[in-house]
Amino acid sequence: MQRTLLAACLAGLFSCSAQAETIPELGVILVTATRFESAGMNTPIAAQIITAEDIRDSSAKTVSEILHKLGGVHTRINFTGVPDTPLDLRGFGMTGDQNTLVLVNGQRISENGGVTARLSALPIDAIERIEILRGSGAVLYGGGATAGTINIITRAPAESGLEGNISATAGSHDLRDLRGGLKLGSGPWGLAVHLQDYGNDNYRDNNRAEQRAGSAELRYGSDEGFIVLGINADDQKARLPGARTEAQLDSDPRGAATPDDFLDSNSRRLSLRGERQTGDLTLALDLGYQDKHTDMFNDSAFGSTRMGTDVQVTTLSPRLLWTSSLSGAENRFTIGADWSDWSYDNDTLGTGFMSSLDEEGAQKNRALYVRDEVRLSATTRLSLGARRENVSQTQSERLVPRPETTVTHHLSAYEIALKQGLGAGFSAYGRLGRSFRVGNIDENRCWFAPCPALLKPQRSRDRELGLEWQGMGAYSGAKFRAGLFDMAVTDEIHYNALTFSNMNLSPTRHRGLELEGSLFLGGGVDLAARYTRTQARFRSGVYGGQDVSGNDVPLVPRDRLGLNLGWLVTPATRLGFNLNYVGRQRYDNDQANRFRTMPSYTVADVKLSHETGAWRLEAGVNNLFDRAYYSYGIVNGSYTSFNAYPEDRRNAYVSAEYRF
Repeated sequence: MQRTLLAACLAGLFSCSAQAETIPELGVILVTATRFESAGMNTPIAAQIITAEDIRDSSAKTVSEILHKLGGVHTRINFTGVPDTPLDLRGFGMTGDQNTLVLVNGQRISENGGVTARLSALPIDAIERIEILRGSGAVLYGGGATAGTINIITRAPAESGLEGNISATAGSHDLRDLRGGLKLGSGPWGLAVHLQDYGNDNYRDNNRAEQRAGSAELRYGSDEGFIVLGINADDQKARLPGARTEAQLDSDPRGAATPDDFLDSNSRRLSLRGERQTGDLTLALDLGYQDKHTDMFNDSAFGSTRMGTDVQVTTLSPRLLWTSSLSGAENRFTIGADWSDWSYDNDTLGTGFMSSLDEEGAQKNRALYVRDEVRLSATTRLSLGARRENVSQTQSERLVPRPETTVTHHLSAYEIALKQGLGAGFSAYGRLGRSFRVGNIDENRCWFAPCPALLKPQRSRDRELGLEWQGMGAYSGAKFRAGLFDMAVTDEIHYNALTFSNMNLSPTRHRGLELEGSLFLGGGVDLAARYTRTQARFRSGVYGGQDVSGNDVPLVPRDRLGLNLGWLVTPATRLGFNLNYVGRQRYDNDQANRFRTMPSYTVADVKLSHETGAWRLEAGVNNLFDRAYYSYGIVNGSYTSFNAYPEDRRNAYVSAEYRF
């Protein structure tokens, strides 16, 4: 009843003029820094923008690959075999994806659990652009944005007429990826539909992954406003091979340690969003609902667990934008609220030494935020923002036992950012901020009594300085950015493999240098490069009885380098080459820094594409030089050996796409 009433209110608020017979511009974009759709908004300060053209020219075939190869986002292997890789923007290691907030059209798809954002269900051909804001987003979007925010903006339906595409990809390990899209527009109405059928045996035994996904978006709008109804559904089935020991990496890297393990899940999302412009004011409202069910089986030497979970999430986000000119200065003031209710149910049957669970959890978020962006002059921009959020967490377990526990956190975030043009295409920027994150349901789980208190919220104070250059004249299209960041984090949330539980770490510091640039070299050749040097260390504290002050945080590579080289061989044929280097890092669970470091690795991918009429043909090879490597490893408690998940060796694919 409540959802029906809210939907009716939204439809009434954003109903468009009956006199509007055409929609002059449906290809609007959503700008992360304002949470409003407008083609005229400023690009967020220090944002990295990946366009649809960049994606099409790259060697990436999934959204995760786009973020890794084009965005410089550090990724690790996904244990399930589905291309939903964990993301780490600024050196948070195993919890990188819990500190990196992922949005689609400004709506959160990062979940309140120890799982990665489901990027694999997003069709690449539906992406208009991707905005990456490193170290920013906590004011507008709340928790989980300490490392930054990634907003994926999809294309609006066709303005008029019918257009679509059908594609098929086949490759190594019985890879199959069938996709189709359809866009239809007539006057103010627009409809977009996308379908996917994916399957892959993957490199390891017992690592078959399958996914079926579909999405639809119905849009009605004019230049005064719009309303959009969205539906997304996906069904994943994955087999889990388990880790390989150090000896098995040499003798049988493709083998499965857990031949009976699996993880199946299905998810449904409904969303309703809209905007209405009235003079200098723009009103917007988002309403969302998600229902997700997961089944998992895990077998080990200690026993087995069979887990079933159900999650429901309801969100509501009203906001207002006031655009004005104060004393000649262009000003955009945003005020908004976020409301969400999240519920969780977990039934687990354990055998042997493994515990059974009968667990329930709930989380309620209530937040208010304000943000103001002022263009003080033609070359000076200032943005100020603050957020106040109350988070109530409830968790109970009847079999361990753990009595119902409820805690309420009063949290705040702020951000001050300034950008100053220096002339000749150069500009400088600076940013100060504060962000937070609360422990998710999986991080607060208790398997054995006595159960500890729920985790403290993680807090971070952030600083950043940078220099940007945009080429002009003969160097038009070239660009460069250099940035220095420093984050002082208290109560960072991290998993302790020795105690099989999560904990609040001793104070840590994440700092680094980020360099990125692109340049057209002539002769149809273009080059883009990225380099990141990251230092993540404990500022103080004792871990496992040992002082860890000054030690490295595990799973944070010190150096990362990425290169993208493109050659337009003919107007219809393009060759793309990608190279990524990941330097040494500490194994997971080695906070004491007693074990040797994980070896560095370099991976090269190549793709050849050709367009002929309505067809686009592609062929590619990943891990071109057949390197043996792994991106995740964990040291055992005695610091004598490790377990790891080997990555795929050389593999290839071909694809064909037809557009109409």
